[in-house]
Amino acid sequence: MAVAFAAKESLENLIASFTIFLDRPFAVGELVTVGGITGTVEKVGFRSTRLRTAEKSYVTVPNKSMIDKPLDNLSLRTARRVSFTLNLSQTTTSEQLRAIVESARAVIEAHPLVEDPAEVKFAALTPTAREVTVQYFVHTDSYVEYLDVKEALNYSLIEVVEQHGGQFANTGTTIVQLANPADSLNPATPSLRS
Repeated sequence: MAVAFAAKESLENLIASFTIFLDRPFAVGELVTVGGITGTVEKVGFRSTRLRTAEKSYVTVPNKSMIDKPLDNLSLRTARRVSFTLNLSQTTTSEQLRAIVESARAVIEAHPLVEDPAEVKFAALTPTAREVTVQYFVHTDSYVEYLDVKEALNYSLIEVVEQHGGQFANTGTTIVQLANPADSLNPATPSLRS
């Protein structure tokens, strides 16, 4: 039974390898995600496919898993999505907020690698911030180029907020150290935690 089971697994992987060679859902050198693993395909064999992950580890995936599980070929993307939230201070006025949103959208859409339209919206009011959601697509299949565009636009967004007199919200907890540590033992001293 053990031999039969092993033979069954080997046969399934062999058939899967033929499917990979015929359908070509990916090729050596392409970046893929399968079964929660993301890596660059380094070798496709008759039994397994070997991936090099971002952590530089070498993962061997049975070919049966490469065709049985949903596979995302990241190298074939026509664009890469950027999505995040700008948390602006509660002191930001409505006039400043409108100007920041409009300028941010214009700056993003002006980049030659960004697909129109870019989404920049005043999305929510929270107890700690005025939230502006930002979403756009970078037209590139290069991950390094994608990071370069994202970095450049992040700097531009900071400049936009500063130009319109806005500030980013401090959503964390600030702890102020007492001048005299002994004061913390005095019950009459109010807490300076906020």
